[in-house]
Amino acid sequence: MEHFDILIIGAGAAGIAAAKAAFEAGCRSIAVADRKTAMGGVLLQCAHRGFGPELTGPEYTMQLLDGFPEAVVFFPETTVVSLDENKTAVLDSGKILSFQELILATGCREIPMGALPIAGTRPKGIYTAGQMQEMMNLHGHVPQGPAVILGSGDLGLVMAKQLAQAGIAVTLVEQKPHCGGMVRNRRCLREYPIKLICNATVTEVYGERELTGCCVAGQVRLPCRTLLIAAGLRPERQLIRDLEQMPWLQLCGNCNGVHPMVESVINEGKRTGITAWERIRGRV
Repeated sequence: MEHFDILIIGAGAAGIAAAKAAFEAGCRSIAVADRKTAMGGVLLQCAHRGFGPELTGPEYTMQLLDGFPEAVVFFPETTVVSLDENKTAVLDSGKILSFQELILATGCREIPMGALPIAGTRPKGIYTAGQMQEMMNLHGHVPQGPAVILGSGDLGLVMAKQLAQAGIAVTLVEQKPHCGGMVRNRRCLREYPIKLICNATVTEVYGERELTGCCVAGQVRLPCRTLLIAAGLRPERQLIRDLEQMPWLQLCGNCNGVHPMVESVINEGKRTGITAWERIRGRV
C-alpha cells in the first residue's frame, strides 16, 4: 500500500490547481488520479477559444501545467473504484492507496437522453454534446447532417457553431423562451445559418438502426441524422455517496457545483489544496 498526504481524484482544471497550490504551500506527498491519459480534463477537447486570454482549451491547459511540480505522482488511465472511511482508495489496477486528505475534483457528467422523456427507439446518431465535442476534436470524427441540438446553453452553442463551420445544417431546440449561454457564444446565431426554436423540446426520435428525424413540441418533424443532447450537467459524486460527511474530504470544481467560468474552478481548486495541507499541518 502506498501512502500520500493528499490524494486528488480528477486531473482537470480543479485538480491541477489543487495539486499546485498544496505543493506551493509545502506539501511534498501528493497523488493525482485520472481516467484519461493526460492532465487537463474536459479542457483538452475544447477547440474553441474563450479560455483566459482567448486561448483554446488545450492551450489553456498547457498554461495551467506550466511549472507543475514533478514531485506530484500522477496515475493516468486510472479509475478509483472505491473509497472507505479508513482513508484508503482502491484503484482499478488493484493498487491500494492510503491518504490523510482527499480532494474530489471529478467534474460533471452530462444528462443523457435516457434521463429525458423522449419517445422512440435509440438509433445510431444520438450523442451528448460533450461526446460529440470529444469525437470531433480528439478523434477527427465528422457527424452526418442535418443536426438537431437539444439545449442552447454554452456547450450547445459551441457545438452548433462547430457543426455549422463544418457545413452541417443545425437547428437548436430550447425549452425556455430565449436562448441560453453567454453573449459571446450566442454570436454564432448571427454569424451562421443556425435555426433556433424556443419554447419547445424534442418529444420523439425516428429511425431503426440510424436516426432519420425527430419530433419537436409534438408537432414539427425535423429531418436529422445527428441529435446532440445538451440538457445540462450533474456533479459527479457517485464515488463518495456514503462518505460526504467525512472530515478528511473536500470537493472542488464542478463536482462541488457547476461553475460558468474556468477561472472560478481554478480559484476553488487552489483554496481546497491549501486547506488540505493546513489541515494536515494542524494534525501534525
